[in-house]
Amino acid sequence: MVTLTRVILPSLLLLLLLLLLAPPLYHHLTLHFNTPSNSDYKTKLAGKRVLLCGIGYEVGEQLAYQLASHGAKLAIFYRADGRQKTLLNLQKTFELTDDVIQIIQPLMVARTDTKAMEIKETAVKLGSPQTEIYPFNFGNTTTAHVVVDTAVSLLGGLDYVILNHADIPRGLFLHSLKLQNQDFLHRTFSVNVYSYIEIALRALPHLEKTSGHMFVSSSVLGEVPEPGLSVFSSTKHALTGFFTSLQLELQERRSSVGLTVGRLGVMKSTELRALLDVPEFLMGDILECAVGIMNSIVKRQRSFVYPVVHTHFAGLLWAI
Repeated sequence: MVTLTRVILPSLLLLLLLLLLAPPLYHHLTLHFNTPSNSDYKTKLAGKRVLLCGIGYEVGEQLAYQLASHGAKLAIFYRADGRQKTLLNLQKTFELTDDVIQIIQPLMVARTDTKAMEIKETAVKLGSPQTEIYPFNFGNTTTAHVVVDTAVSLLGGLDYVILNHADIPRGLFLHSLKLQNQDFLHRTFSVNVYSYIEIALRALPHLEKTSGHMFVSSSVLGEVPEPGLSVFSSTKHALTGFFTSLQLELQERRSSVGLTVGRLGVMKSTELRALLDVPEFLMGDILECAVGIMNSIVKRQRSFVYPVVHTHFAGLLWAI
């Protein structure tokens, strides 16, 4: 009995700990030490035509800067549909009159557009030979193809497509009539799922011509549920399921198009940080995540997981 408690059990626990830590540590080391050099990035990205959808939550913005610094041409589309949603929330929360809303609305538009122009100017300064940036309503899936058509018209074709836009509704589903509203659910799925599918399908023929690559930003919440984020989690489950299946279809038809499905966890200084109770040492760095995404498309990886420790353990705890 003494041998069991003093020798065998500690040894088994140590072995279990090593097995748990091995995958995230491997991915972490790979991210740091198996990253292409600047010259490799220049070869893969200089002059390449990139469609980037979504620059909110800071990761998209940093990704734009990273791509620009290596000479990529960018067509960036950011969410304009979020403005109206924010105004409606403000009006309901603070019981604002329509007259007040009319005053706030142009200020909000000006602030968003000013930020977008700052991103464009920074991208050009960093080395992008061409950067175009436009607002777009991703909730209207009937016009989602316009994003691809506009990018192709502006850039002359496509080499990379990065889908990173998202709506993050929050609140306990059973306690919120708003979250249960069918129109609201449809609008959220339109932004987070349907627009991704529509843009991806429209972009595929252009990517086939260039043996291009696509990156889709999903989430750890597409595998691990979280109270208060049920609607967002369900859209990410759908996104992961669709695009991992699409990977197999592309492989089956021997397509030259590559596809990376990203599973992103909580980052420091982002909106999700306030939503999830995650220790800071498990959170990811925004710049490191952006570099990792760029690395994954250059290397044409099938998946990208970041931050690896948090994502791995979240899945493990849910499985248990």
